[in-house]
Amino acid sequence: MRKIGILLLVLFCGCSPLKFYKTEGLTYQGANIFYKGELCARVTAVEIANDNNKIVQEVTYIIENPKYNHLAKPIIAYVSKLRPSWEVEVELKYYDGIYK
Repeated sequence: MRKIGILLLVLFCGCSPLKFYKTEGLTYQGANIFYKGELCARVTAVEIANDNNKIVQEVTYIIENPKYNHLAKPIIAYVSKLRPSWEVEVELKYYDGIYK
């Protein structure tokens, strides 16, 4: 019986994987994302698309420096919280050791 109660609690609370990413230090200025005052991602595209017969807005950010690649998922979580109706994409910055 207790397991059923826990299961119902999880179902009703709704588990969004985005809320588990820490977004501290991220700020939104203009269209760009800053991390602790430094530019870490900038907008490269804003699109309107048809996704399964539903019109959606998409925004794409590109990481400015590979040292911020680890912030891709927190950026998605942060922007999704600010603009829940947008689909968010983040392009990582290439560096030589990315595939090692």
